[in-house]
Amino acid sequence: MEALIDLMLDLVAEHTDYDTTRLDPPVVVEVGRGFMTDRFYDGRAHMMPATGVEERLNALYVEGRNDSADIIFIVPADQFAGASYFENPQDNPLWREVLLHEMVHHAQKHAGGDTWTCVGRGEAEAYQVGAAYLADLGLPDPMKDRTIWKTLYTDC
Repeated sequence: MEALIDLMLDLVAEHTDYDTTRLDPPVVVEVGRGFMTDRFYDGRAHMMPATGVEERLNALYVEGRNDSADIIFIVPADQFAGASYFENPQDNPLWREVLLHEMVHHAQKHAGGDTWTCVGRGEAEAYQVGAAYLADLGLPDPMKDRTIWKTLYTDC
């Protein structure tokens, strides 16, 4: 996982103005959507889906506290579409694009200045980097409405 995290940070640097060379890497933990749902809706249980699971959650960036490392919770790679085509499901570009999206948030928090102060701008940038990554690989973007989301998130 360490080499993959380094690769993702290199891709963030390649597609943004962030210097990721001195960033402490986050901890990446594969967890189910139920766990992520609990974290995401912590303190807002009244907003949680009736099923108790937010199916739209693929990953969640959590800033470290009290000198602890930042954490990226992500759905296990073997649960992503196309995982069965890979000997190592973490080689799946769809899973990697989600991880890259969260790595952008990690860089924004630690090297991004005002991008992190506006969640909307941060999301727009993360969507843009993900689209560029898939385009660099010559792959179609499975997120058909990415441009719409990027536009909606551009302003604060």
